[in-house]
Amino acid sequence: MKNCPCPTGRPTPAALALGFSGAAMACLIARDLLLAFGGNAPATGLALAVFPLGLAMGLRLAPRFTARSDPADLLAPMLGLLALCLPFSLFVLRAAVRPLPSESGAASGVALVVLAAFAAMLPLCICLGAGLAFTASVGKRQPTPPRLPLAASLALGTALGAAFVQWVAVPKLSPLNASLDAGIGCCLAGVLCAAGAPDKRRHMETWLPLLAFAFVLVLPLSAIIDARFAAMEWGRAATDIPTAPPRAALAARGIAAVLTACLPLLAAGLAAILFLCRPGAAQPGHENSIPTVMGLADGAALLGLLLAFAAAGGDLFGRLAGLVTAYAAGQALALPRKDAPCPFAPSPALFLGCALGLALPSLLLLL
Repeated sequence: MKNCPCPTGRPTPAALALGFSGAAMACLIARDLLLAFGGNAPATGLALAVFPLGLAMGLRLAPRFTARSDPADLLAPMLGLLALCLPFSLFVLRAAVRPLPSESGAASGVALVVLAAFAAMLPLCICLGAGLAFTASVGKRQPTPPRLPLAASLALGTALGAAFVQWVAVPKLSPLNASLDAGIGCCLAGVLCAAGAPDKRRHMETWLPLLAFAFVLVLPLSAIIDARFAAMEWGRAATDIPTAPPRAALAARGIAAVLTACLPLLAAGLAAILFLCRPGAAQPGHENSIPTVMGLADGAALLGLLLAFAAAGGDLFGRLAGLVTAYAAGQALALPRKDAPCPFAPSPALFLGCALGLALPSLLLLL
């Protein structure tokens, strides 16, 4: 590992780890919020709008670090910090959220939802956003482009992370155990990135395996720790904590309300994409418009899928990660087209648009 022929970094493992850990934690946090807020799916959608906002902040902060250090040197430390943020975000969420009775009005918990989401997700999302920026910078300097574009690798990692939650974490693990497993994956990806980085960060090949080993030591106690923090959040014994929210919380509003809230925003975003991406439409000043409307359509489409499933009577709490898996898998299949007129690129405008696509329909359903 000391004689890497490509000292410009290895962005593909980083993209896979970022997608995997980000999707896994988003699904775990969303499930926890759905349970805490009595199945209030629109309020949970509003809280999850903090996720892309944090990614945008991380992208904004990243140039301050790349101005002084090689981005390839920053990938491994960032993945190590991200590994630490994964269980930390769950601890903060349990400390910040106070569950609402299931019969409470939708608007009564909006402020609590947003504050809890900021407290729990902001450090995690800033790390993810900065990691995306570092990965994109390293990817641009590769002598040959990777066989699978980085955007597709990110989407593939997202699909795998959501699938891990749906078919492994939910039936077999506690949330803390799942976050530690994702942290171990981040450490392993960080070792690969450190092996392909310049000599300044070679010591990360030692520290990251030690961090992964520490996570392995905590794994046997994770279920006990998770139960204690859940009891602290709910203020009652672990045996008295509900295991699922009421399924009728959104179904009572009807699927027509969901379509009315989500479809106009999605249609407007898709129309704007077609207009801005048509041949000859590239003009100065459209650099931020295209990613913004792409994020708007992406956020509205995902939220519409989740809320429509719940409004139709589906078990959103139990199937949320599976729906995210299907959505991300579709993106992974579509993104490998290198000649796409509007290729994905991590930018603050993209994630700000995604935040709007999540927040605006949620607010309409809450009012």
